[in-house]
Parts: sequence; C-alpha cells; structure tokens
Amino acid sequence: MEWQQQLRSKARASFDALFCSRSESVQRIGDEGSGWVIDTRVTSDVCYCAGVGKGISFEQGVAKIAAKPVVVLDPTPTAMPTMAKVDLNNLEFFAVGLAAQDGVVEFSVPQDPDEGSFSVPREGMNRVTFECWSLSTIMRRKGDTAIDLLKMDIEGFEYDIIEQILTKQIPVRQLCVEFHDWLQPGRTLKTIWHLHQSGYELIFKHRGDHTFLMKEDRYKALLERKTAVDRTPPLSSPA
Repeated sequence: MEWQQQLRSKARASFDALFCSRSESVQRIGDEGSGWVIDTRVTSDVCYCAGVGKGISFEQGVAKIAAKPVVVLDPTPTAMPTMAKVDLNNLEFFAVGLAAQDGVVEFSVPQDPDEGSFSVPREGMNRVTFECWSLSTIMRRKGDTAIDLLKMDIEGFEYDIIEQILTKQIPVRQLCVEFHDWLQPGRTLKTIWHLHQSGYELIFKHRGDHTFLMKEDRYKALLERKTAVDRTPPLSSPA
C-alpha cells in the first residue's frame, strides 16, 4: 500500500540521516541523478572516478576544482554516448574498467537494457568481457602515489577493490562508493566494518551511496609509509 511505502521511505531516510555529517563543507557535487556528496574541504587534486553510466555531473563538478585532470573509467557501451556529449575539460577518459586485477574480465549484461548497468557475473545471465585495470596499475600509469578522491559505481566489483585498498594500504583519502549488496550478498556490512577499522569515517549515506573520509592522522601515516617504501633501495642480487 502507498502509505506503507511512504512510511518505509521516511524510516529509511531517518536511518540514513544518522550517518550524515552536519558539517557545512559536506556538500553534493553534481545533480541528484549522478552527483555525490563529499567533504569539499579535502583536497581533490588526484581523482579517479569509475562508472559513468548515463551521467557524470559529479565528475564534471570535481573537474572544475581539481588541479589535475579527473581520471574517468568505464568500458561499457552505456558510457560511450555519455562521454561523447559532455565537455571533457579537465577530464581524462579511459574506456577500461576498474577491477581487482588487470586483464580481460567478465561482466553480466544489463538486466534492463534501458538502465544499462553491466555488473559482476550473475548466474543465468549473458556475459561479455571488457579490458580492466587494477587501481595500482592506474596509479603507476598516472605516476600517482596517493588518491585524494575515489568514486566507484561499478555494480558489485567495489568489494574486492576496497579489500585490495585496505590490504595493500593504498592511500585513498576520500571514498565515494555505491554498494550493491544484492549482487554480493552479505559483503556490505563487513566491508563497512573493515573500512571503519582502517581509519575511515562514514560521513554520508543515502541508500546504497556511501561517502567515507579517512582520519587525517591515519592518512598521514599511510603517506609516510608509502614514502618510506618508495625510498627503500632494492635488494642486491647475490653474487
């Protein structure tokens, strides 16, 4: 019934509001359809955005304030018309996917062709393959040692990438991610808990959309560790 749906929507909105920062600097960049909420005080010079879909108002908004071109990634046919009609000023588009490993990766075709979302492989659905890069590969190609802002709307691939970020201690200051729990049942709460244990604070939530910000002291420690590792000379080969 309509009143029950309205009640559930209000309850969900009230629950989500518990996790939303009251800071004036936490603002939406872009429109309601393709925008995201971030802490605008945090530097956004190195920005990677995976998942284009049918709108990139967020990427375009960030591009206006970023010192370096915003890296945009999406290998799917849904993304191509979107990218063909937008202003690419301070955007750098790669027609590859973001995954936990490099190479050709299987995707399930969209269940709704009009919606256009290619997802992690699903039982009983047709599949296609796309070229993908890992986060480490992209950083190496771009010459980046840390990421100020990472946005992922990648239909179930986000869980393995976040696990990789935490395991490898990749410095990612701010993380925007849409969790697709129905594609990877049971993984969302575990992933959020792992992020919390690793120094991330949840500053915004709306249904599946989450924005996390790493505590400043933790982020500085990761940067110092990364610098120390980079400066460590390789072991000499045995004579």
